[in-house]
Amino acid sequence: MSGPRRADGPAHPNGPATHPNGSAAGPGGATSPGSRTIIPLMPGVARPRGERRVLMREAVIEVVHHLVLKTVPPQERSPLFDQARDLLTEAGWGLDELFEAAEEGPARSALFRALGLEE
Repeated sequence: MSGPRRADGPAHPNGPATHPNGSAAGPGGATSPGSRTIIPLMPGVARPRGERRVLMREAVIEVVHHLVLKTVPPQERSPLFDQARDLLTEAGWGLDELFEAAEEGPARSALFRALGLEE
């Protein structure tokens, strides 16, 4: 017999092992995607689109104000408050930078750009 050995049986006489969907097995048994689209899954907060992006931008401003200006009581927070807070955590900005982004201007634009929320 010739060809690589499969973990689940004898070597394939016609070459590399194939996955049930027809794609060839790669190194370590991984399959190549062929014409399929692979969407990488990465930890983090999803960036919204459209109308929800506007709502997320407002929630980010609310969280920034909460952190550097005045506490927003839980019952008054936007439904996206926690997600916006998590998004800000990913950005890694310090309080001094967030303080500058609390007001409309270049710092806020830079923050939205860093968060993937620019217009």
